[in-house]
Amino acid sequence: MKDLFLSECRRFRNAALIFAGVHLLLQLFVHRMTDLLQSRWELHMLALAAYMLAGLAFALYQFGSYRQPGRWIWLLHRPLAPRAIFGAIGLAAFALIVFAVGLPALLAVLGNDVLSARTVDARHYVLVLHLVILTLSAWLAGSYVILNRSRSAIVILLVPFLLMAHLASGFVMLLAGALCVALLAFTASGAFKPDRMAPPANPAMAAATAVPLMFGFYFVLLWGGSVMYQNVQIGLGTHPLNMPTPPAGGFTESTRAEGRDLLLAGLAHSTDPRAPQWRRQVPLLDVANFEPSGSKFPVRHQASNLDTLQWEDAGRHVEWTFSHDTMRFHGRDTFTSQVSGTLGLHGIGDMQPFPAVPILPEEGYILTPQDLYAFDSDSGAVRPLIALRAPETLARTPKLVGERLYVITNHRLIAYQRPDDDDKGMLKEAYSAPLPGPFSDLDRIDIAGLLDGSLVSFSFGRAMIQGAGESAQTIMLVDAAGRASVVAKRQLAHDFAPVFEHHAWLISPVLHAVHALPDALLDEGHILDRGDSDAAIELRYPRPPSIWIAAAALSLLSAGGAWFWLRRSRVTPFGKAAWIASCILLGPPSLLCLMVLHARPPQPKANEAPQAAAAAA
Repeated sequence: MKDLFLSECRRFRNAALIFAGVHLLLQLFVHRMTDLLQSRWELHMLALAAYMLAGLAFALYQFGSYRQPGRWIWLLHRPLAPRAIFGAIGLAAFALIVFAVGLPALLAVLGNDVLSARTVDARHYVLVLHLVILTLSAWLAGSYVILNRSRSAIVILLVPFLLMAHLASGFVMLLAGALCVALLAFTASGAFKPDRMAPPANPAMAAATAVPLMFGFYFVLLWGGSVMYQNVQIGLGTHPLNMPTPPAGGFTESTRAEGRDLLLAGLAHSTDPRAPQWRRQVPLLDVANFEPSGSKFPVRHQASNLDTLQWEDAGRHVEWTFSHDTMRFHGRDTFTSQVSGTLGLHGIGDMQPFPAVPILPEEGYILTPQDLYAFDSDSGAVRPLIALRAPETLARTPKLVGERLYVITNHRLIAYQRPDDDDKGMLKEAYSAPLPGPFSDLDRIDIAGLLDGSLVSFSFGRAMIQGAGESAQTIMLVDAAGRASVVAKRQLAHDFAPVFEHHAWLISPVLHAVHALPDALLDEGHILDRGDSDAAIELRYPRPPSIWIAAAALSLLSAGGAWFWLRRSRVTPFGKAAWIASCILLGPPSLLCLMVLHARPPQPKANEAPQAAAAAA
């Protein structure tokens, strides 16, 4: 095993040296041009995808060169078990990946930490481990693909993304990375056998191989079906988001409408005796529109960056970067690139940390889940403006409408008095109105000022396309005393067919629930909706009877397909029953997995039937 390990290392030694040198030069160039460690997650995802492609190409070449019959026999014809042979090759690939990918990345991070004034946290060193884990995962997935009898096994490449594509703590995601590597290593080692066309004989190996394939096919059906359905609708000119005039009374019309038109549509369903008078006033009023700024906050030691926590203080020529380790901003002089102090909770020079990782919206605000601060560029002080009690969470910065500053939380709409120029205290609440629906479904808020109060329209429906069920537009009247009462409610029509709205659940209810578990269990900074994350709420969405019937029909069709596929195979009766039961429980992804793992025996030729009968006699 040791000799085979060393042989593989020598085989790719020169390629690893060249890759490592080029990789280090690219790292130094990119870090010279931009602060890559502080970039948004989208750029990090592109970089990780490039590393995974390199790992995949490495596996395809390494095992592709062994696939020739003579070389395959030479590789396996040694006094070692096939699993030990695969282990030696895998350890060599791991050592090469650490040298060519991990070491240059580590040197780049270390260089930024030691030789520059840029902010480098412990999570950035953990990011190097994620880089190695994802590259190794791609190598394992590529090994399985090249060793498998069917090229449809390429769907296994989705498994690393499904397990690790979460903006949670990098330290927590190391556990997901270890699970991903262990699962893929077990699956790839099972495909390393003398007869590559034979299905896994061990039930445990078959189950471990089937699990990642099923999840891969689930998402192929999910994404592929969605793309095909929407492209057909676009081609027919019936796609709600692509039509010049959206369907009447639906969410698309609501989200595109002008504020006045939306208020008039809602008041048309009001039974309040004052509604006719309001309908005459609304066309003459200025209607303000705003919506939540986002649905999540960054969490501490996040594997990547939800947003850029870096901004420039032009007056002081200082670039402030937030550190997850110290929970303060650290300054760097933009002229000399030297360290230029810290910015804590109370301003420049203060050492008190912020209570949570913030978001940096415009207009000098610093936003955390429960607090809003303003940075005074003249004095360098940080002034608190809003303080809420958990679990109520801020969902946007203040929006000035008339003489009020409006803020959305996951519980209510809050109106604050507009502060005077010399007022340095916290904002004073004028009134608040509870959200008449779940925050995760909130799309927009429109406000029209009246002489004796305000009309506030809450438009929901954002989650309808995910199968949330019914949504509505609710209009409240907030009187001069700050009391809010509902004066109109209008149900929104569904823009899409129920099959499309519930397609994620329809394909496989069990796999849909399992996929939602990481989002429900991991702390990704989601703004909670009545104590639950979006993923947990999605598990409780009501399903119409037609969708239940369609899901049952898909399961039965999958079971029928499994029986047809296995009827002439040599799989044991117990194995056939297990596959049919799996297709009933898990639906079409299980059937596609079966078709990859078990090849159908060829049809007997016409002249072979009499010969077989004579031989049997």
